[in-house]
Amino acid sequence: MDSNIARILTEAIKAEHKDITKNIDKVQESNHDHTYLLEDIIDNLSGPALVTDESLNVLEKNIYAESLVSSFQNRNPTLHGIVIRCLTNGCPENQKITLEDETGSRHFDLYAFPVKSASLNKTQVLLFGKDTTVEQHLTKALVQSRQMFKDLVSCSTDFAWETDNKGRFKYVSPNGILGYSAYELNDKRAADLIVGDGGINPFDTLDVIHDVEIWLQRSDSTFACVQVSANPIIDNNSTWQGARGVCRDVTEMREREASLRRARKNEQVLKKIISTIRDEVEPSKILQTTANAALDGITAKDCYIAQINNLGNGSFDTVLKAKSGENTSTSRYNKIIKRAMTIFDSAGEKTPPNFIEETIDEKSVLIGFSKHHSKINGVMLVTLDDEKKSWNKDEKSLFMGVTSHLGIAFEQIKNYEKLERLSNMDELTSLLNRRAFTDKVNKRLVIQNRTRQTCALLYIDLDNFKYVNDTYGHATGDQVLIKLSEILQKNTRTADFCSRLGGDEFAVWLENIDEKSALNHANRILQSVGELKAISDNPDNPLSLSIGIALSEPGSSQKLESLMERADKALYSVKRKGKSGSALSNL
Repeated sequence: MDSNIARILTEAIKAEHKDITKNIDKVQESNHDHTYLLEDIIDNLSGPALVTDESLNVLEKNIYAESLVSSFQNRNPTLHGIVIRCLTNGCPENQKITLEDETGSRHFDLYAFPVKSASLNKTQVLLFGKDTTVEQHLTKALVQSRQMFKDLVSCSTDFAWETDNKGRFKYVSPNGILGYSAYELNDKRAADLIVGDGGINPFDTLDVIHDVEIWLQRSDSTFACVQVSANPIIDNNSTWQGARGVCRDVTEMREREASLRRARKNEQVLKKIISTIRDEVEPSKILQTTANAALDGITAKDCYIAQINNLGNGSFDTVLKAKSGENTSTSRYNKIIKRAMTIFDSAGEKTPPNFIEETIDEKSVLIGFSKHHSKINGVMLVTLDDEKKSWNKDEKSLFMGVTSHLGIAFEQIKNYEKLERLSNMDELTSLLNRRAFTDKVNKRLVIQNRTRQTCALLYIDLDNFKYVNDTYGHATGDQVLIKLSEILQKNTRTADFCSRLGGDEFAVWLENIDEKSALNHANRILQSVGELKAISDNPDNPLSLSIGIALSEPGSSQKLESLMERADKALYSVKRKGKSGSALSNL
């Protein structure tokens, strides 16, 4: 080795280990046996250390030197080489070495210092160093980690980036994002990608942000929802130098979530409608709840539900049953239902589509026909909200779902109304039965206290009816009862109502009438008795009517039972006088 290089290396090693050099100098200057001094030096070292003689025999060692001693005694050429060079050159030597033992590879940074003994005239070598195994492993792990990070970034769907202090991209993932390549994004102003003004800009953030969602513009000018996490870059002088972070395109995920929410909402709307159809007692509430629920899931300004009735001979009519929305209008409904029925009529024997989208007065309208057993029985109409441009597929799907259940609702309402009609009606005469008549009169008595109008109850008994039944049979008797019901209905007004109380007893409620008019009504009914004689004309037992009249005055607080009792007394006063007449009850 060149003497100058050797001198420079020697000085460098000595400068690095000043304390050891100073202790070795003391040992060399001592005239006594310096063995104990070397022992003291190596025992105080924090790493492996040993002392060898010129014959490469290990004279001393510390507790950390087992790996070195084992390899030294096994004549490891690298270990022997550093000692031999130290002895030959008479100067310190440095060597990085890797040794193998039962635990694996061990890495050391070794130094060899010559120690000359003046008293013994011999040179020994102090071999010491530092176990760098952990450091080597850490370095290797860092290299591997860096490579792993590089590999993950290159294959990750996330977009890693870094911006400078001007907000421009200085690093981007190799795969780019949103249709841009890494090359296109390099040195591009990151804020130019952000849609809208005034929102968060993660590319020049001064704070740590996590999972913030922003909208960015794709290369094809469409918008993407992106989830961003970022950290600011601060240098040693506490100066902001940019930011780095990762982005993830979550547009499809958010669209799926939104679609799932809409589907759940549609399920809730349909569930509410089905529950209403199943549980609601009042038919009118079924359709009104359906109309309201439809607007919960469909973005519309109004909703109309109409029943379609088959009148026979190929003709139909419609009855508006429910409407919902802030801007419902009769004129608008008439236009839409007219268009709907035109579509219905044009279909002929064919079934119209599940829904039709029409434009009426420059507004988009969905028209859907409800069916039961393949027969159309209703129609639902909704108008697009002014703030929307079109219906989405979820709204159309919900609309079809609602109309399909409407068919069941209309049929249920039809059956309910039929049952209600039968339960309130006398089967033979189609007049109200006693129960329905009692309910209606009691309601009218409550209303009378508010309207302060006089009303009248006519209690009617058919004279000599038993003779007709006994002589001509019940079939003829039924004809008489039916004819009498027609007479009563013909001689009453819209607000009045008639009832067959049972057998040959009838009752009529006259609304808003005075005493004189009530007597006139009774007389008109009596004058129509001739129509009954056409069925049964027997001079000895002629058919006639006895009518008792009871006035219901406002504020009298009379109940129906009291009115019936008064009218009954008036009726029997007529019978005692020979039948066929009317009498007014006195209070």
